[in-house]
Amino acid sequence: MTVNYVRWLRSYVGHQRVLQLAASAFIRDEQGRVLLGRRKDVMLWAPPSGVVELGETPAQTLLREVAEETGLDVRIERLIGLYTGPEFEWTYPNGDQAQIVTSFFECAVEGGTLKPDYTEFTDLRYFPEQALPSVMPRCTRMLRDAFAGRYGMFD
Repeated sequence: MTVNYVRWLRSYVGHQRVLQLAASAFIRDEQGRVLLGRRKDVMLWAPPSGVVELGETPAQTLLREVAEETGLDVRIERLIGLYTGPEFEWTYPNGDQAQIVTSFFECAVEGGTLKPDYTEFTDLRYFPEQALPSVMPRCTRMLRDAFAGRYGMFD
């Protein structure tokens, strides 16, 4: 039986802030537009992402989460950067607090059918850099670096 690590940890620390490792995907279509999903919990837009589970690497998490949230199969092409800091402090709707450390990867679509999971994302769309919707604040710097082709960012 696999332990739900976050649930187990929260049973000891309650809503206290914890470090949380995540992986996010920068996926573009043929026109160079980025895929974003409207998050069901806060109705802001963000790249597909998820929390690394015990026994997973960030790359494995990314592949799993993109497939679950978007229906797409992707190939990781490169690491854009590793991001954290004050803008990555987050309070979930249930009161759990975290400081997120995100591995942001550039990816290419290899297959699948684009379809939101309706659990985490209510909508999925591709957006041009000049017309991004209201994105989660922590994603702004990540997207800016990705569109600029800046790789190896470790902030």
